[in-house]
Amino acid sequence: MSLSARARRPRRPRIDEEVPFPITPMLDMAFQLLAFFILTFQAPSLEARIDLYLPTAPAALPGDPAGEAKPAPSRFVDADLDTDLIVRATADDLGGLKSLKLGAAEVPSPEALGERLKRYRDLLGDRPLRVLLVADDRLRFGPAARLIGACSTAGVTSLRLADPARPRAARGVAP
Repeated sequence: MSLSARARRPRRPRIDEEVPFPITPMLDMAFQLLAFFILTFQAPSLEARIDLYLPTAPAALPGDPAGEAKPAPSRFVDADLDTDLIVRATADDLGGLKSLKLGAAEVPSPEALGERLKRYRDLLGDRPLRVLLVADDRLRFGPAARLIGACSTAGVTSLRLADPARPRAARGVAP
C-alpha cells in the first residue's frame, strides 16, 4: 500500500474503555423475586398431613454380615391388633375403583368407608384406629387419594399401605 492510500483511509477511533455491564437491575430483580416467593409461601397445615407407615420389604433391605436381610423394627410397637382394620381396594382395567371392602364387608364408596370408619373411631374411644390399605397396583391416583382422604377425615391414627400379595406380612404377622 502506498502512503497516499493509507492517508486517504479514515481512521477508526480506538475505544480504550470497557462497556459497563449493568448488574444492578439484575440484582434488583433477583431480590424482588426472592421477596415475592418468601412472602407468598404458605406452609401446609398439620390437618392435611397423614402419617403413612409403609411396609418393610426384606428384599430391599441391606443384608447383615451373614448375608440375610432382616426387616428393621417399626417406629413404634402397638400390640393392640384389635384396632387394625384391613381395607381392600381392587381396580378395574382402566384403573378406577372396582370394589372396596372393609374387612369382609363390601363398601359401596369411599364416602361410605369414611362413615364406617367414623363409627369404628367412636366405638374405640381413646384407643388408636389403624388402617391397613391393601390396594391394587393398577389403582389410579384419584381413587386412591379419595380413599386416603376418607381415612383422614374419619380420624384414622395411622394408615399403612401393603402389597396386595402379602397383606399379612405388612402387618408384622407371620403368613
